Amino acid sequence: MIAIQKSFTRLVQVVVATGALCGLAAPAFSQPYPSKPIKLIVPFPPGGGADGLARPLSERLRAKLGQSVVIENKTGAGSNIGTAEVAQAKADGYTLLINTDAVAIYQHLYNNLRYDVFKDLAPVGYLASSPLVLAVNNNVPANNVKELIELARKSPGTLNFANPGQGSPHHLAWELLARTASINVGQATYRGGGPALNDVLAGHAQIGMFTYGAVRQFIESGKIKPLALMTETRSDLAPNLPTVVESGLKNVHVALRFVVMAPAGTPREVVAQLQTAMAEIAAEPEFRQVLRQQGYEPFVTTPAQTATLLRTEYERWGPILKAANIKLE
Repeated sequence: MIAIQKSFTRLVQVVVATGALCGLAAPAFSQPYPSKPIKLIVPFPPGGGADGLARPLSERLRAKLGQSVVIENKTGAGSNIGTAEVAQAKADGYTLLINTDAVAIYQHLYNNLRYDVFKDLAPVGYLASSPLVLAVNNNVPANNVKELIELARKSPGTLNFANPGQGSPHHLAWELLARTASINVGQATYRGGGPALNDVLAGHAQIGMFTYGAVRQFIESGKIKPLALMTETRSDLAPNLPTVVESGLKNVHVALRFVVMAPAGTPREVVAQLQTAMAEIAAEPEFRQVLRQQGYEPFVTTPAQTATLLRTEYERWGPILKAANIKLE
């Protein structure tokens, strides 16, 4: 009997101790988000568009959320290395991605992706967009889109497009324009927008598609000739520049837009908190000025709107990429 009583007493002690430990541990599971630093993955090199946007965003998120936001540049494979890392990360809101929404069409472009953008990533929201500018070397005898199209038809073999990268928004914008206009020009492929721009400035290639921020100083100094924006409507950044749509090419509009995403399964309330913080930041006059200086415009969406836009991009570009036989390894 004494042995049984001792065993029972010992069992009670274990239960009480376990309960006490659970009570101590409970607050750790109920701590408000965020309770530790957040990692923001930029899948491009430092100094690029996404990186330039991520840095002012991280500073302001820290002020909004009360935790530091650490930027990590995970480059390679057309942004797929960094994107895959986020897709495979723990879905707790502490690993985020900033990418262009070209990520929506990667499944059309790459055969061996290690993630499915629609199954493995949760959209938080768009933050900004950058108008793409169709521009030509100053010696090209065309001052608008219609004249460029006429020149390409009358003088085949005399024009070359400076392609900054297969499958890039710039490349896809040109493919859409060229196919809609039924023109065919040569292409030279470069490793990035910088080398492509340099060759258009030098006249080694005649046509380019550039972000407004990248080409603005050369437009203002008269070193390159802008023909049109690839936006659906005119931009406040360059209100005097017409759009390609205005030139009669309906549905020919492409924007370089930046989107923030989290691993799929991230709690909805965490995603909502992040999106709310981003929307508030995008409304701040100082941040909007930072965007403008970099050639960006605010473009804010909810998670649901973001998911719809990403799916729209996927469905829109599938037939175009297939017809153009654009496939990357």
